[in-house]
Amino acid sequence: MSFPSIQIAQKLNPNKSRLFIGAYGFEDRRCGWSNYQKEQGKILKSAILFKYVRPKGDNKIIEIKKSLNKIGILRPIEINYDVMEPSNIENNIRKKLKNVLDGIEEVIVDISTMTKLSILVCLCKLVNFNGTLRIIYTEAKDYAPTKKEYEEYKESMKKIAKFPSQGFETIIRVKCLSSIRMQGQPVTMIAFTSFNEQLISHMMGTINPHRLLFINGRPPRKDFSWREIATYEIYKELIEEYPAGNPINKEGLLERVASTLDYKDTIDNINEIYNKYGNHERIICTATGSKMQTVGLFFSKMLHPDIHIEYPTPDSYFVKRTAEGIQQVHEIVIKHFSEFIKNERLKIK
Repeated sequence: MSFPSIQIAQKLNPNKSRLFIGAYGFEDRRCGWSNYQKEQGKILKSAILFKYVRPKGDNKIIEIKKSLNKIGILRPIEINYDVMEPSNIENNIRKKLKNVLDGIEEVIVDISTMTKLSILVCLCKLVNFNGTLRIIYTEAKDYAPTKKEYEEYKESMKKIAKFPSQGFETIIRVKCLSSIRMQGQPVTMIAFTSFNEQLISHMMGTINPHRLLFINGRPPRKDFSWREIATYEIYKELIEEYPAGNPINKEGLLERVASTLDYKDTIDNINEIYNKYGNHERIICTATGSKMQTVGLFFSKMLHPDIHIEYPTPDSYFVKRTAEGIQQVHEIVIKHFSEFIKNERLKIK
């Protein structure tokens, strides 16, 4: 496989026709990329922005519009997005893209304040676009929870994470992420650990997997190394209930890990699992990881179309703050996107 490495975002020149896709976020990094480009002139032709209904914080709409205006956008196209019930998201994205992609040479997908579901669906709906795709991710300086907050709540988080939950909020399924292959066969469920203790437990309330395989997250920054230990601790008891396929390393942590920033780690992990179990078990993935792990999950779906992806919506009982500050603006650049996807599929076969 020859997936491009994540890199520091480039400063762009106004010499190409570009579409920007992002979201009206409430975190500090909502304007990370657009402010990073503010001295570059009119580098964008059009923009599509998700406008959250029932958001977790105040959508900073005016601020984001001002930032985009400096780089060429007068009136962004808006898509209303109900965080708890995004049932029409697939059709809405398809219709908006159909109207604006003509003549576009580059598409910029800023995932920094997008939900994991909107990331997955947007990328799916761009697979026939053969221009350049730039996936933007603005890394925050700090992420919730702090180590102190985690220590305060960890016992309660571990208790909730262990038991399947039912009867509240939803699990979202969309056509482009679904697969009906091998229905009726034993299910191998792949789950990403996180600080949202309810996500996997909610999935366990609706799916009874034959095999549950965890991928733990490893932040690239040393000051966040405690988070790999913490996310393992939250799910430790559940991992111990499914020991087959979840080896523990000599440090006493989950052996299977993927960087929370380098999306290629996720592709490698899922590819290894698929090669081991995919011929005789149904593979269901939960979109419960970081945003960049979600990008890796998208590419895994492209490589293995029979993987089925589900998106749980519950919020954590304990982690209420969001990401703060801006550390760095990253990007993945893929030229001839649709051709790239086709070639990678051929390689995996």
